[in-house]
Amino acid sequence: MQNKFIIIGVFFLSLLGNAQQINISGKITDRQTQEALMGVNVFDQTQNKGTVTDITGHFSLTNCQPNDKIIVSFLGYKSLEFKASDVPAVISLTAKPDQLDKVVITAGGERQRRKDVPISITQISAKELEETKPITLEEVLNKTPGVMMVDLGNEQHSMSIRQPISYKSVFLYLEDGIPIRATGVFNHNALIEINHAALKKIEIIRGPYSAIYGSGAIGGAINFITKEPSATPQYQVYAMGNNVGYRKIGASASGSFNKTGVFAAIDYSGRRNGYREHSDYDKKSAFVKMNNQLSKKTYLKTAINYIDYKTDMTGGLDSLYFYGQDYTSQYRFTYRKVQALRYYTQLISNLTDEHQVKASIFARYNVVGQNPHYRIKDDYKPWTGTGDPHLAHGEINENKFYSVGTILEDTYKLKKWRITKGVSVDYSPNSYYAKYIRIHKTDDAIYDSYQETDSLKTDYKVNLLNIGVYANVAYKVSPALKLLASARLDNINYDYKNNLGSAAFSGAPDSNNFFNAFTPKFGAVYQVNNDLSFYVNYSKGFRPPEVGELYRGVKVPVLEPVYYDNYEGGSWISLFDKKLILDLSYYVLKAENEIISVKLDDGSRVNQNVAQTTHKGFEFGVQYFATKELSLKVDGAVSTHKFDVYTPKGHDYSGNEMPGAPKLIMSSELKYHPSFLKGAYAGLEWFHVDPYYMDEANTQKYEGYDVFNLRMGKQFKQFKVWLNILNLTDKLYATAASKSAWGTSYRPGEKRSFNLGVSYSFK
Repeated sequence: MQNKFIIIGVFFLSLLGNAQQINISGKITDRQTQEALMGVNVFDQTQNKGTVTDITGHFSLTNCQPNDKIIVSFLGYKSLEFKASDVPAVISLTAKPDQLDKVVITAGGERQRRKDVPISITQISAKELEETKPITLEEVLNKTPGVMMVDLGNEQHSMSIRQPISYKSVFLYLEDGIPIRATGVFNHNALIEINHAALKKIEIIRGPYSAIYGSGAIGGAINFITKEPSATPQYQVYAMGNNVGYRKIGASASGSFNKTGVFAAIDYSGRRNGYREHSDYDKKSAFVKMNNQLSKKTYLKTAINYIDYKTDMTGGLDSLYFYGQDYTSQYRFTYRKVQALRYYTQLISNLTDEHQVKASIFARYNVVGQNPHYRIKDDYKPWTGTGDPHLAHGEINENKFYSVGTILEDTYKLKKWRITKGVSVDYSPNSYYAKYIRIHKTDDAIYDSYQETDSLKTDYKVNLLNIGVYANVAYKVSPALKLLASARLDNINYDYKNNLGSAAFSGAPDSNNFFNAFTPKFGAVYQVNNDLSFYVNYSKGFRPPEVGELYRGVKVPVLEPVYYDNYEGGSWISLFDKKLILDLSYYVLKAENEIISVKLDDGSRVNQNVAQTTHKGFEFGVQYFATKELSLKVDGAVSTHKFDVYTPKGHDYSGNEMPGAPKLIMSSELKYHPSFLKGAYAGLEWFHVDPYYMDEANTQKYEGYDVFNLRMGKQFKQFKVWLNILNLTDKLYATAASKSAWGTSYRPGEKRSFNLGVSYSFK
């Protein structure tokens, strides 16, 4: 009988224990963006068991005791602890403010702490984007070390990263790790095709990274990382405008339901009646991303991005117009139109804890049509005194391509090793035509009208095929020392068909041009402690001649690829209990056989492999947190860009500085987040550019400039308002200045503008 009572007692005690067990579940989000976070560790420390969130941010743990200690942790975020009975339905994680603990993706395709990768990489966070509210991307990109994106008006631009101000294909632009354009059809205005409403953060790698991404990643690679769906339904509408004709409106919706998350955004921006004549533009954008959790270990991401853009092309001003602040347009009919559609689907499967496979397919459709001011050439030649001063000629052209491609990756993560093997295939048929036009020029140097002709200057099609295989190996020698080796082999084929005869401006015969390249990269990072890391690397970059360089305006295509060797060392340092953060790097970048646009005797230009160049620089990023409210950020580069050997047409420019190469570029920002006014901020920015030569002969310099901006904003529950005063002192400056046989040309920077915006967010 006594045994029966014992058994019954144990039975009821077990029932009581089971009755106390609870199941916990919820969703985990980023506090700043409200996005669902995938891969967050949710660990029951008491019972030594755990799980991770899926792509919608959802997690669940069963059979927990109410007092169990639950730890929520994720790389780059502050960890949280809860009692099992107190776990909320939605958990918001806060990103760590320490720059060294920032998590980057672009360096190797997976989440890594910035201080663990031996390269120069900078991240522009979601918070920085939100508080900057940029009209154009240089407002945020120019806040990073060694980056100078040059504003050419209405989102048109050129770039300078470890290079002079350049229109060449030495920069690679990616969206979620996939190049936004095909090899061979680079456009220096490619960032027009970025959808601002879809941006979550931006990562910038400085220096050649061809070992992973292939052609074009020479001066740098910029990866625009798009927003993810939120864990719970979120909606936003916004509007912005300024006193110089700019307007912007947009809306977004986001949420996750069962195993599917969706984010969608539409956006319109444009300008009417700005301070410059002939400077109107319109840009319409749409973006959709959908994430699906297919199984416990497999998920799918799909995104579609569309851009429709048209702008008047104002061009530069000669010195008389520029310094006289006469913004009458010298071009009355020039324009640029862009239509860009991009799609990708990415399947990621974690076959085991150590083995992941990733398969991406992508497609692009892109058309750029224009009547460009930079193709206008006067009939009158000042160096000979011949020609009609009222006659000029130009062209109407269209460059179109579509792409289909795939990127396949296989990654093993072992105790000390991480090995990634990949293959990429990009097939991109490209067509180009240009029609000759006659242009009338007034006595006041205004190009006021044109007449179309039946004469085609260029009409060709090129089938581009780029096949690349690559490998990336990381080995952890010790807790402090990590080695990295990467290599890529590219095979690029241009199958060229000319629709015109040999007498045409572009009269090259039908041909197949092949370019092969092997590009290695080696690096090491040594972490002395949590506050000090050193790194070194060597990398090789390459770029084949662009289609336009190889075939446009030539009879025989003779250009060869350009190779670059980069030697680099740097350090990341945190001092005074993380109050002072230093990001330092020094590089030497050498180019052989560089393609230069050489001016001929008649004033025209032709591309030739004629130069050897050296680029050296010290890049720095300094961040000082004086208090929790007040911080100072200073970023910049001291650099030189020189011709080692360059003797075009009998002129010896060897040893000269390259044009468009300021010795110092620097940005600084003083930011204030008052504790007595929650949700408010104010920031004062200063951007400095040193003088630089305007021509290869080093005969004339542009004086450089300093520009100040003031940004303020305040969150009022669901409303946010902001005011950005750009060019605070109303400084007259040129974002780019050059000299040619026809004279000097200046691209005027924006006059002072007051940019007022408001957004409303709701659930």
